[in-house]
Amino acid sequence: MPIMRPPLLVDFVDRIFQAAGASQDVARLVANSLVASDLVGHTSHGVVRVRQYLDSIAAGEMDPAAEPVIAQETASIAMLDARRGFGQVAAHLAMTMAIEKAQAQGIAATGAFNCCHVGRLGEWVEMASDQGLIGLGFCNGGLPGGAVAPYGGAARLLGTNPIAAALPVADRPPVLIDFATSAVAEGKLRVARNRGQPVPEGWILGPGGQSSTNPEDYYSGGVLLLAGGHKGFGISLLVEFLGGILTQSGCPALPGFAPGNGILFLVLSIEAFRPLEAFLADGAAFCNRVKAVPPAEGFDEVLLPGEPEHRSAEQGLAEGIALDQATWDQLTAAAAELGVAAPP
Repeated sequence: MPIMRPPLLVDFVDRIFQAAGASQDVARLVANSLVASDLVGHTSHGVVRVRQYLDSIAAGEMDPAAEPVIAQETASIAMLDARRGFGQVAAHLAMTMAIEKAQAQGIAATGAFNCCHVGRLGEWVEMASDQGLIGLGFCNGGLPGGAVAPYGGAARLLGTNPIAAALPVADRPPVLIDFATSAVAEGKLRVARNRGQPVPEGWILGPGGQSSTNPEDYYSGGVLLLAGGHKGFGISLLVEFLGGILTQSGCPALPGFAPGNGILFLVLSIEAFRPLEAFLADGAAFCNRVKAVPPAEGFDEVLLPGEPEHRSAEQGLAEGIALDQATWDQLTAAAAELGVAAPP
């Protein structure tokens, strides 16, 4: 299993995307985003996606040279046309604009359509918490026809439809909530397949509607299941409306849907509601109470959302990122196709 230092892996992925037609700035932003996902332990949104992006470019579904433009804008709202470029570029710009508008207006909303895969949604809402703001994100999409069965159904219809929030807290990393409304992100099935590992019961149904633990069954015509039954179904529908229908990105279930994501970001200025330092202190006191709850049997401690990712990043920066052999082979094969030298 190859172990890569993060800066070396970023440089490698950067050079691959530049060879595929991206500008230096775009390639670096996307490479940093993918490697950051591997660092925090979300390999489903890490460099395993490089092959997917290159295939999208080859199929004409993604334009590596495209950069987003503002389609409409007010003092507190903006909509971006991502122009079928890298989704991370559109997400970064949309959140940057939402932060600036919320700082001026107290609240802001931005979205993007014609947008390819945006990567890990939590990365973008964390940009807001880094500025002492509250960030919320809603992301629908995927492939036409969907990937996830509605509650009580056995056929694909919905996207994995993640939702994310980042809340700043005094003297500790932000509380970072980021989860797919499906039982698991599709990328985790991809990672399990690359590693030759089964997945837990309750994640997928096979092509015949039977429960399965073989990730290959999903890619052979199976379906992902929802998280939380009817409650997850309700949240997934909310994301379809906010990330897809409101932003005019559409939904995988509807005709004419193009592969990719629709995104909506909301940013709240804490200072528009109360003094920032008081909010941060109260949040810290609350988190300390949560952390003080005795762990249940089988747990070492109570972890706040975002803590596992923060610890994983610290370890990855110190020890490097371990890549499964299949993902590494895909990266080096893609690099060879584009004439890019692989690191030793």
